[in-house]
Amino acid sequence: MVRVFAANLAVVAVAAVAALLAGLAFAPFLLERHLESMMHATTHGPGFERMAADLEAAYRLALAQSIGWAVAVATVAAAGVAWAVTARLVAPLRALQDASATIAAGRRGARLDPHAPGEIGQLAATFNRMARALDEAADVRKRLITDLAHELRTPLSNLRGYVEALEDGVLEFDEDSRAALGRQVDRLERLVADLATLHDLEAGVATIDLARTDLADLVRTGAAAVRTRFGEREVTLTVTAPDEGAWASADPVRTGQVLENLLDNALRFTPSEGGVEVEVSAPNDVVRVEVRDTGPGVPEHERDAVFRRLYRGDRSRAAGTGAGSGVGLTIAKALVERQGGTIGVDDAPSGGARFWFELPSAP
Repeated sequence: MVRVFAANLAVVAVAAVAALLAGLAFAPFLLERHLESMMHATTHGPGFERMAADLEAAYRLALAQSIGWAVAVATVAAAGVAWAVTARLVAPLRALQDASATIAAGRRGARLDPHAPGEIGQLAATFNRMARALDEAADVRKRLITDLAHELRTPLSNLRGYVEALEDGVLEFDEDSRAALGRQVDRLERLVADLATLHDLEAGVATIDLARTDLADLVRTGAAAVRTRFGEREVTLTVTAPDEGAWASADPVRTGQVLENLLDNALRFTPSEGGVEVEVSAPNDVVRVEVRDTGPGVPEHERDAVFRRLYRGDRSRAAGTGAGSGVGLTIAKALVERQGGTIGVDDAPSGGARFWFELPSAP
């Protein structure tokens, strides 16, 4: 808008200068010519009246010619400026239209020149960011479908193997085989449930009911619920929490789900005879929960990626026999952030990984 306004002002200025120059160039010349003729004529009689009328007509003609030349010059200048401005505006807009049509047709890679002047360049840079975001979303969707197919294929293949072995009489339907089949079914159910929860969170339809919650008591209860599973794997689980409680503004059900997912992840990567420690503290205006394990830890370049959906890191680091749904940490991150908290991972002081989350404290 500023450039268009400046262009119009430039046209006006050119017209004004042209009118001034034309008036100064033509009107004095004609007026001087008629004044010279008047000096040779008598100042009385009808000849004087004719000269006066001729002088007035000449002046009007000079004025009309001056204005005509000024309008002509201003028109040419306006046309030139309008053409230049329109060309600078229309070309990038046509490029934007073509790039948008290319992306809409499913062909990625269309980009605009971000070095165009002013607002056009800003629009091009914004379009390029949008195009890159669409490319990344398409790549994520492709990886998601691939990883989800892999996650579903593994338990289904295991189930098929058990069923065929039972049909062929290789296995007997005893307590062990029933438990093995149950584990695969549980894995499928957990994957489907986690994906449904993740969908609700990303769609914004998952309910979060914040209340004054004692996270110390919640952690003790959550640890007691999984202690048997830790015992089966010969992994020690210890809890450190203040006796007076650690009160936070949190959804107790959703926060319990966060803790369960972090404990499942710690158990999966902690070898037998290892240990997992859960500590609750209340620094400043937050309540902090840490889950530390004695596993191989998380490499620094993977610490942001582990919270992505179905992220596939180095699974050889996993010490447990069970596999997670692949979205447990993603759900934990979404639930914590929906409650106004933060979550992260770093190195535990004694080695291994330390997953932590913080929620606002409640008086």
